[in-house]
Amino acid sequence: MSIIVSTYRRDGDIFVSVLTDKDAVLELSNANGRDVLDALGIEDICDSWPIACFRAVLTVARRKRLGHRSPEIPVTEDREPGRMLVIDCGRSEGYIERRLEDLSILVNRACEAGATDVAWA
Repeated sequence: MSIIVSTYRRDGDIFVSVLTDKDAVLELSNANGRDVLDALGIEDICDSWPIACFRAVLTVARRKRLGHRSPEIPVTEDREPGRMLVIDCGRSEGYIERRLEDLSILVNRACEAGATDVAWA
């Protein structure tokens, strides 16, 4: 499962994607996506906002994190006899800040292309 962030231009009741290249969305695992949304102060894992509002929240979140890096989460394995092996791949230090930067690049490109909304689910 994953959380996908995408941008659209609202045309009445229809939403049209304005970016069509391979970098038109930001895809995050559920756990990482929740942590990125949490860094933005967003509680809903499925929502859409006007792009100007989202951009403002994103700018504030990035400024708050200047000089700070999210901690590394080590790889862990849960191994019990007779059960499947579960591996949590962890994540590197500064992951949240890198994803916020990627999100900022996506939103700025979408604004230039005429997007009006950001959605995630």
